[in-house]
Amino acid sequence: MKKNKNESVRFFVLVNSFLNDYLPLKRTFSENTINSYRMALQLLRNYFLEQKGIDFDGLKLSLLNRDNIYNFLIWLKEEKGNKPSTLNQRMAAIKAFLSYCSEEDMEHTRYYLEVCSIHHFKDSHKRTVDYLQEHQLKLLFQMPPTRTKKGRRNLFLMIFMYETGARVQEILDLRLRSIIWNKKTNIQVRIKGKGKKERLVPLLGKTVEHLDAYLKEFHDGRTVVKDEYLFFTIHRKKKTQMQQGTVDSFLKIYSHAAHEKDSLFPESIHAHMLRHSIAMAMYKKGIPISYIRNTDTLEIPIVLKSGQQVFTVQQIGRRRRTYYRNNFQVIP
Repeated sequence: MKKNKNESVRFFVLVNSFLNDYLPLKRTFSENTINSYRMALQLLRNYFLEQKGIDFDGLKLSLLNRDNIYNFLIWLKEEKGNKPSTLNQRMAAIKAFLSYCSEEDMEHTRYYLEVCSIHHFKDSHKRTVDYLQEHQLKLLFQMPPTRTKKGRRNLFLMIFMYETGARVQEILDLRLRSIIWNKKTNIQVRIKGKGKKERLVPLLGKTVEHLDAYLKEFHDGRTVVKDEYLFFTIHRKKKTQMQQGTVDSFLKIYSHAAHEKDSLFPESIHAHMLRHSIAMAMYKKGIPISYIRNTDTLEIPIVLKSGQQVFTVQQIGRRRRTYYRNNFQVIP
């Protein structure tokens, strides 16, 4: 009995260390990723309670064998209605935890190896990438009522998301200090992405003009408090960080309005479609996928080869800027 109690204590010590030390400090995972891993372990705990009758204080690492983990995933599929992508995400979280446990104690390696033998769940439906074509982007940018202050803000936010190719939360996390003012022709945005990795994205031409107009109206120009959020809402007479729900709300309104003008325009769009749209536009213009992917990682010191040519990441950044100037004219 004492041995089982010690095993349970050891199990929860490992869980706590994995979630609160290993993932955030050693692996520098984002908060969203850590929360996803935490949810997977919480669901596993619920499974053992509901299906096996094992209380929380009775859990131990030896229960995380291949059969139990596989049955847990089938339970998520059949009882909770989880899709293959979600099942694979849960399985990845458990594998990561068991890998960490094997690093802490070599005797735990067998559990990790057992679970690694579980194959990924395949999705019978082919995934498609949602994106807007050039004429659809032009129509979308016409939808905000620019006679109103909110309309002008929303237009610039959409332009900014499209131009930077950043995720919506990355955009909403930006502060004024994230904008680097070197020269007017070489303005960059420092974006912090997944795993707290930073990248520099250039702003060009009309986007810079929109940025200056936005800062003048919403932040009293460039000489402002650098710690303020670039995009904000007013709550109790104070500037607070804009939430993703606000973006989703006005995108829904504008997409409905655009659909009324063009029946082929999607009735509902999401913020990530703007990120997909610039990537797809670059791909259609002949920009290799490797270049497109690495425009998000301009500070990583790697070299990419194309035929007999060799490009540094910095050169890829310059090619991206040249591409914008010469090939894409959707920004109003």
